[in-house]
Amino acid sequence: MDDFFWGVIGTGNIAEAFAADLPLAKNARHRISAVLSREMATAREFAAKYKAPDCFDDLQQFAAHSQVNAVYIATPHPMHFEEAKLCLQHGLPVLCEKPMGINKRQVQEIFDTARQHHTFMMEAMWTRFLPSIDHTLELIANQAVGDIRHINASLSFLAPREEDSRYFEPSLGGGSLLDLGIYPIFLAQLLLGKPGNIHSFMKRSEKGIDENCAILLQFGSDHYAMLESSLITQTPNTAIVTGTSGQITITAPWNEKPPSIIYEKYGGIKCEEPLHWEGRGLQFEVEEVYQCIRHGKISSDKMSPEFSLNLIETMDTIRHQNAIRYPFE
Repeated sequence: MDDFFWGVIGTGNIAEAFAADLPLAKNARHRISAVLSREMATAREFAAKYKAPDCFDDLQQFAAHSQVNAVYIATPHPMHFEEAKLCLQHGLPVLCEKPMGINKRQVQEIFDTARQHHTFMMEAMWTRFLPSIDHTLELIANQAVGDIRHINASLSFLAPREEDSRYFEPSLGGGSLLDLGIYPIFLAQLLLGKPGNIHSFMKRSEKGIDENCAILLQFGSDHYAMLESSLITQTPNTAIVTGTSGQITITAPWNEKPPSIIYEKYGGIKCEEPLHWEGRGLQFEVEEVYQCIRHGKISSDKMSPEFSLNLIETMDTIRHQNAIRYPFE
């Protein structure tokens, strides 16, 4: 089995989850060999925990000197653009947390850089690679509920109102849309494609970020999605896919590790299928990155540049409709 070495940029909660799930990837021996943090002490602590030999507190030094096969970026949204571009310019393949850029201009420039340097780039939409989504796609392909007509999905939690919390701070890319709303939009566009019409409403904070967001996407003349994200209310956090002969429910938390999928025919059979896998499930996107790089690809077919660009374009439109703009744009 091959050894595959990762560099990790950022040492927060999602980086911890990534590092914990890394040994669960089955197609190689995945290990962390370099860590970058703003503080060297933090980098050393994370590196010691996961037995990584190299630590950095400077992005240029990390990109130039870390001996890795790929880089995982797990920093706040506004930092992704600079970090991803610099790594790609040094020929380092990148898996970057969502959203990989604040707006479409940034995402396009990142993918352009990847093409110029013929280096792999993928947005880390880990939900795309979960067995729950694979099974949902299989049910739809097998016409388990007929032709899809609409999707109803939400994602929310009561975010802590700590001082300078990234959830509510514009300088850190705060707001419910980029942090949470991206997941329901991802599901709608995965199943129905790029929307033709977009309607939205947001509750703005005093600092000018969205505390919650209601979205209606229209696909053609007879398909639509009703989506919601929130940092100040608790929604069901389920995803319901309704078809002409029945519906599929991905139970809460639908975007992470749902306990089951329920599908039912109108007036007929109802079946609940339990789900289980080890860890949180970030190992599945790790396996995708390895396979793509191993086969000389610079992008993933499952989470393609076109898909990521369509995703950020929808979010740009929603922010424009509600006059949400970040100070660094």
